[in-house]
Amino acid sequence: MKNQVKTFRLFVRPDERSLQIANRIRELNQKSSKPLVETETADLVIAIGGDGTFIDAVASTNFSKDIIYTGIHTGTLGFLQDLCENDIFSLIQYINFEQELKTRKLHIASIEVTLKDDSTVHFFALNDILVAGNIFSTIRFEEYINDKFLQNITGSGIIIATSTGDTAHSANADGAIDLSNNCQLVCTPIHPIRSGAYERFIPNSIICSKINMLFHPTNIMDIIVDGKKKDIDSHSIKKVEVSASDSIFINKLDLMNYSKVRVIREKILGY
Repeated sequence: MKNQVKTFRLFVRPDERSLQIANRIRELNQKSSKPLVETETADLVIAIGGDGTFIDAVASTNFSKDIIYTGIHTGTLGFLQDLCENDIFSLIQYINFEQELKTRKLHIASIEVTLKDDSTVHFFALNDILVAGNIFSTIRFEEYINDKFLQNITGSGIIIATSTGDTAHSANADGAIDLSNNCQLVCTPIHPIRSGAYERFIPNSIICSKINMLFHPTNIMDIIVDGKKKDIDSHSIKKVEVSASDSIFINKLDLMNYSKVRVIREKILGY
């Protein structure tokens, strides 16, 4: 991607270390040969904190393709934050002098909730979507994969993770990890149960590009997108569709030559 970065914006977790790093970035930027302008509508967004800070930064800027995102890790695992405090100088130098910036796509999920009156509500998700029974209640839904009916599911709910979020909540629920580098969703039922002697279902994760869920009107459930509950009356929800497409993504600065295999090995396995 041609380097057209002239402005930047910081999203900073409000702890002492993150705030110090933010001030250090401002100082180094002012001393650089081509200092960037700090503004609300920026070409470069830098998240300083944990993965939650990065997700908030992306959501707050409306998942824009016109922005390059990067993150400096001051949290715990930090799957989304590629850089550390020692990389600040390299980041400023890279933005100042490279004519072509190396970026990679982070694919995001598009969510459409259809209500009983056939109106729709739309969201985007960087990490995952959780559809689950409220206060440990059981929900029932028909599951369609790529527009074809697959099965009826009764259980605690379902986690639908992007190729970015499959190593987080989804993996903790025994979901699959997709290393194919394709734009896919990982759909994992949560504690599915058989409500009848002859009912059959696939309890494993399913990898697909689109999933539709048709819900029973008696369901009491929550829709949680990237860890935030959406204010929708569950009794009004008729259908939820989640899809992934090569055309829906954000651009992430790839200063450190990202490898998902390496990140999983280092962050999850510890070697």
